[in-house]
Amino acid sequence: MELDDSFIAAWAKRLYMVKLLREITTGHSGSRIFEAEAGLRRYILRVSPFSEKKQAHAEFETRWTAYLASRMEGIAKPVRSVNGRRYEVMKAEGRPYILALQEKAPGKLVDSDDPDVFNQELFFHLGMQMGNMHKWTMRYEGNVACPEFQWNGPHFWRKDIAVLDEDVRQAETRLQRELEQLPMGKDSYGIVHFDIHTGNFLADHDKITIIDFEACQFNWYAADIASTLFFMVQKGAGPLRHLTEEARTAFAETYLISYLNGYFKTHTIGADWIRRLDLFMRYQMIDEYVAAQIGWPDVSDPMRQWYLDWHKNRLKSHQPYVFLDYEKILDQVYPVMQEKERIDKQPGSGLW
Repeated sequence: MELDDSFIAAWAKRLYMVKLLREITTGHSGSRIFEAEAGLRRYILRVSPFSEKKQAHAEFETRWTAYLASRMEGIAKPVRSVNGRRYEVMKAEGRPYILALQEKAPGKLVDSDDPDVFNQELFFHLGMQMGNMHKWTMRYEGNVACPEFQWNGPHFWRKDIAVLDEDVRQAETRLQRELEQLPMGKDSYGIVHFDIHTGNFLADHDKITIIDFEACQFNWYAADIASTLFFMVQKGAGPLRHLTEEARTAFAETYLISYLNGYFKTHTIGADWIRRLDLFMRYQMIDEYVAAQIGWPDVSDPMRQWYLDWHKNRLKSHQPYVFLDYEKILDQVYPVMQEKERIDKQPGSGLW
């Protein structure tokens, strides 16, 4: 039975001194999301069914986001309750729930069908924002990998969901072995958002605010870049758009060059990690396969099977999600990174 809104409104007022305005039903979160207000200020309230795993992750997530929000702009800032906590546990109708409040960010969601906003300028600023986020995370004292919140750990969203197709299962095993061999140094592995798509950031002219950190985890920074590349290609040139491979490649190349030019304005990452983006996206194809397997609205829809087969056939034949010439891309973007490294090393930069 779904929790009655009156309970949520009462607890929101008691714990955060805010008034609920409306429920936000877009997105596919397992939580309920509400817009709230206090005076002229707007907030976002998240209400999640309680479990010990979710409570542990709420502590992990809100500590990190509070740290980021205190050091950079463009992060949805957690708001403490009247008890001084970053999240609260309440009971209603005999069941416990986790409440977390954050400031409502300026801007709006991006329409990927609108070239006036879904364009190279947006991609550049998204890259800048993610580079800045990765840079500050590397300095975060809580950025010490632990098995509980790792990419393939107990919080992995599909850990207990069976992959129905044998070819996809074999691909997952193969790719996971490859990933497990990658280095996990402090400059390459740490806490990442890992769910940055057009539903999880807001654009306000040239400012990007990242929201919804529920999927945050320990993973490679390059995996965070690859995940965002995957989602942006999915929106602009995904299989359901039925574009030619040449058109898909052209979109992905334009996106990635713009994104990396922005990323390298605020942070750096080695060329070998850019060359590994394809590996991370292949693994994400399995995530997308499982998401479609369990979440397609109509299981009898023939397009569902076509979509599943599209991903399965790519995985089975070792094809990438999108064909990209990474050496060509690196030739265009690395001068930007090298210039940033030169500036950072100058006396007085604060980094050396």
